[in-house]
Amino acid sequence: MTGICEIHLNIRQINAVNVPQETIVESGTDLVVRFVNHGSPIHLTLKTINASSFTDFYHENIYVVDSEEFAIPIWEYAPCGEFPLQVIVGYGTKCVQTVIKVLRPEVEEIFTESPDLPEQNDGRRGANIVSLMGILMVALTIGLSLLLYSIWLMDVQIVYNYIAYALLFIGVIAAWFSKR
Repeated sequence: MTGICEIHLNIRQINAVNVPQETIVESGTDLVVRFVNHGSPIHLTLKTINASSFTDFYHENIYVVDSEEFAIPIWEYAPCGEFPLQVIVGYGTKCVQTVIKVLRPEVEEIFTESPDLPEQNDGRRGANIVSLMGILMVALTIGLSLLLYSIWLMDVQIVYNYIAYALLFIGVIAAWFSKR
């Protein structure tokens, strides 16, 4: 629903401005300000006050010959509320304001059933459950590494140290993959 605020200019005398008491507009639409001039062409200033939560429009200088339309976009997520819209004519000698009420459109909430969630025990192991095979693999690599380190200390051949290090590295990788 686009709100239309119709403003009549120069209807009784020069610089006369007739504005509606209030105009209702929904958020996410445009507020259309329609100027209808009944006399000679006129310069005016259109200005909003405290409208920063509804729109980014602040002010505009407009020249109206016969009729003119000016659109003010209202933000889609603007809250319900109101702000004044001022029309200034006669180079600031006359100022008239109207109230713009912003309403949020009614949204029909539709609830659907949620999809079935998978069972927790769907074949995957939990983070706290460690398999017996993983424990045996880690214990075997630690035992073999300790045996090779003790042989290295007695025999002093460097090859036993390298093999023990590689076995410990394999044990760490086996422990890592046993958690998954």
